[in-house]
Amino acid sequence: MPKRVVSSPRVFKGKLPFAQATIAGGFMFVCCTGRDLEGRFATGDVRRQTQQCIDNIAALLREAGADLRDVVKCTVYVTDRANWEPMNEVYFKNFADDAPHRVSCIVSGLGSPDCLVEIDATAYLGEAGS
Repeated sequence: MPKRVVSSPRVFKGKLPFAQATIAGGFMFVCCTGRDLEGRFATGDVRRQTQQCIDNIAALLREAGADLRDVVKCTVYVTDRANWEPMNEVYFKNFADDAPHRVSCIVSGLGSPDCLVEIDATAYLGEAGS
């Protein structure tokens, strides 16, 4: 079954050859950090970074004709336990109704020392996404 790469002009694209999102078998896989369109992090602000992660995920979902309601699973990586509640506050504001399954991890670091949170999401697109 072929896969399809998805990108959005509304999401920062780094120099490394990572796909912004991939669709395969009716599922869309997307992982985003809190970088704005210019590639900057809201330094020290986990709430803004979490919202930017979710905004980036939503932009990529829109490119495939989907939205946050189609997300069935997220894995959230946070670099500091002190950021747990502020991240949750923003996360559950965006996934208030029928929240997806979630795995959460506190990690010692992410790709950049300025990155406080990263969210990996899987959305189900149905047969249209195959």
